[in-house]
Amino acid sequence: MKRILAAAGALAVMIATTHSLADEAPGLAFKGTATAPDSNRVIYQEFHEVSGTCTDGWWQPDRQDVRYVRPEDDKAFATKALTYPNSLQTPDVDFRQPSFGERLNIVRKGDTLAIDWSIEGEEGGSWTLNPGPDLVIDAGFDHFIRANWTTLTTGDSVTFRFLAPTRGEAYDFVVEPAPEAINGAHHSFRIRPEGLIMRLAVDPIRLGYGDDGLLTHYQGLGNIRRNQDENYRVSIQYQATTRPGCALLPRS
Repeated sequence: MKRILAAAGALAVMIATTHSLADEAPGLAFKGTATAPDSNRVIYQEFHEVSGTCTDGWWQPDRQDVRYVRPEDDKAFATKALTYPNSLQTPDVDFRQPSFGERLNIVRKGDTLAIDWSIEGEEGGSWTLNPGPDLVIDAGFDHFIRANWTTLTTGDSVTFRFLAPTRGEAYDFVVEPAPEAINGAHHSFRIRPEGLIMRLAVDPIRLGYGDDGLLTHYQGLGNIRRNQDENYRVSIQYQATTRPGCALLPRS
């Protein structure tokens, strides 16, 4: 159960601009620093590069590449590539963590989602499922929140199905305003399981956002492994280093 939210871990995403036609835009680049929740010890950093276009004043990414780097080394120990051929909340995913022999591929083919996961020393698996309109995959949670920005920032909640890729299943979750604000965030939300049994097994993820819709904080289970059996719980702060000139939030 502890891996159900792992795909959500360490991850952040996209931003924006203005034009009636789709224009190539300067890419978005940002980094995240992941620390242990109970200290300031840096576990790793994430370096994100996002390409996309500005359409009707709104930044729409088409590809995001992520490098995960230890503080003592410049070489990436894990990588992730996200592409958005279908929808922003259900990206195709290629995640690799070689030190554990881990590889995750998620690809949508028409009305079918194909998931392949393998890791050294475990059986892994391949699954297919019907995505459905309310499915959210990996960093797609970030786009899902922005798509429901007005609802969430006025105090309401939104339900969705979140993919647990190492199980090949989707579970019912809710995103809502967080009961406790995150220090330094303009808006604080949390993602939690909707069912009682799942609530007992899976801790919520806390998210902080700026007024422009940029993810600034992530607190919870990440997608980087601490060991063969569990992932790190992390507190990540994100900072944009390059921004496109258009708006992150879609027009309501």
